[in-house]
Amino acid sequence: MNVTDKILRSWWVLLSFIPMLNGFGFLFIGFRHDNKNWFLEGITYEVPWAFSVIFTYYEHIANPLYGVVFILMLISILRSFWVAVKLGDVYDNVEKYSVRPTAIKNHDAPQKNNLSVYWACCVCLIAIFILFVLFGIFN
Repeated sequence: MNVTDKILRSWWVLLSFIPMLNGFGFLFIGFRHDNKNWFLEGITYEVPWAFSVIFTYYEHIANPLYGVVFILMLISILRSFWVAVKLGDVYDNVEKYSVRPTAIKNHDAPQKNNLSVYWACCVCLIAIFILFVLFGIFN
């Protein structure tokens, strides 16, 4: 795949530079590649923005929250470049990363759905974030 196609497939990285939209790039790429981890990462980057909008008029909550939002935005920018480079490698080596059927006896066995684990992880991250906000209120 040439460089132009890689850049066109990585347009979602630009969303990381836009405040309040930096998590939507990961939401998009998570849906596109059916990767729940990237989807949850996008939610993790968007939750602080939602709280910062809700608590805008409470300065003792909003000020520490803006610091968290800024740090997460920098992390999302770095992470989006990292994921885009890794996806570029996948696009170049499709045959290396493609899933091939194997001759395993239980190949058609139903797979266990770990969706509850992903949501539990997301809930824990949100709970930690809320505890951070509460610590900022009472401190």
